Amino acid sequence: MQTISTRSAFDLIKDTYDFETCKEIVEHGCVSGVATDHIYYKDTADFFDKYKDEMIEYITNTLGEDSLKEIWGNNPNYINGYKNDVTWSFIELVAMSVVDSDEIYAIQA
Repeated sequence: MQTISTRSAFDLIKDTYDFETCKEIVEHGCVSGVATDHIYYKDTADFFDKYKDEMIEYITNTLGEDSLKEIWGNNPNYINGYKNDVTWSFIELVAMSVVDSDEIYAIQA
């Protein structure tokens, strides 16, 4: 029997990477290897396959539809590259959200 995860991709990334790691992701990007659970194509493609709808919606709402076209344009006919770049873009956006939320909280405190 297969279990279906009810956790969102957003929450999973927030739980996977602590604040300091999120700061590193924002400063250096996933390409730097700091997103240690999402370095290899197998990891990023699996994550994409599981959460693609949520990630595509989040990226589109945050950066606009053209960003996904650009990602595809950077990976013409290379689906694993596309999946990797969508996953990394999503992780970087979540990391920005985490860092921004904490900075806003620190300013208000």
